[in-house]
Amino acid sequence: MCPIREGHRSVPCCPVRWLPALIILGVLVWSYHVFVYQICIKKVSDYLTIGLLLFFYHLLLFMFLWTWFRCIFVAPVRIPDQWKISPEDVDRLKRNDGVEGAARVLSYAARNLPVATCTIDGLVRYCRTCWIIKPDRAHHCRSCHMCVLKMDHHCPWIVNCVHFHNFKYFILFLFYAEVYCFYLFCVMIYDLYLICGFEVTALKNQHSWNVLQYVVCILFNIFTVIMYTVSLFNVSRNRTTMESAYATYFLVGGKNKNGFNLGCFDNFRDLYGDKWYLWPFPIFSSRGDGLLFPLAHDRLKEVRTGNQRKDNEPTRAQMYKGNFNRILGIHQPPFNEE
Repeated sequence: MCPIREGHRSVPCCPVRWLPALIILGVLVWSYHVFVYQICIKKVSDYLTIGLLLFFYHLLLFMFLWTWFRCIFVAPVRIPDQWKISPEDVDRLKRNDGVEGAARVLSYAARNLPVATCTIDGLVRYCRTCWIIKPDRAHHCRSCHMCVLKMDHHCPWIVNCVHFHNFKYFILFLFYAEVYCFYLFCVMIYDLYLICGFEVTALKNQHSWNVLQYVVCILFNIFTVIMYTVSLFNVSRNRTTMESAYATYFLVGGKNKNGFNLGCFDNFRDLYGDKWYLWPFPIFSSRGDGLLFPLAHDRLKEVRTGNQRKDNEPTRAQMYKGNFNRILGIHQPPFNEE
């Protein structure tokens, strides 16, 4: 069974979904064998060096496993019942009375809810599967079969969504994964020194397996660096992966990718919390409850002002219509005469 629940019911999980996690376990077993047995036990003779290498290795391995397991087993929290749409309003939405009808129903349903985002049509966001008003930054996950608070993406490596309650753990998981891989790579460089003293020409055929291990380690370092760098950049802008790909629409301010961007330092504090001594550990310390997020009001005002159109300027639809008519040779009055 997956650690994710739909309402009060557990959702059966296909074993194939656990394949990426099993790959990570396989890589960990391989790296443990290489580090502990092939390098420390067979090649390092100094006991102090062995002790230091094994101490820092197991410390990083412990932190990696701790953050990884927290990412896997911290399930998305069910959205409170007050966000549910009443059965009567659900029936009205199913009748499909058009945008104006849906706007009236949704505005009434969300009248007491702290909602700042909307759809491209300016409607309050809601889920047609769960029939709830979506809190800001929440999205429906088809893999988890539920709406997820501050959903970043569904990650196959943790067999879970990256969401509000494990977002910090996921960033720490990427950080410790990169430090673990880099530490392993540095020790492999030391292993290369023990084998040939950095004289590559001295490598023999029996060392081809070692060379393959170095290449694999480099590839994992590149992969983890890219993932961590991209995620860290999104955190510095206070964006999720979904918000980086698709700009958020606000009820006040319109389309804006920086509506939640409070500044780099405050963005990190928003994720890691105010207790600095908890930052390195996968212990929940983020600000807020996942339902309400502080807005960058100054940035929203800038976008709203910049998007305002002068009365005598054509709309985009008028521009497309005018260009199409000119191609067909149809006479059309100027935009400001329509």
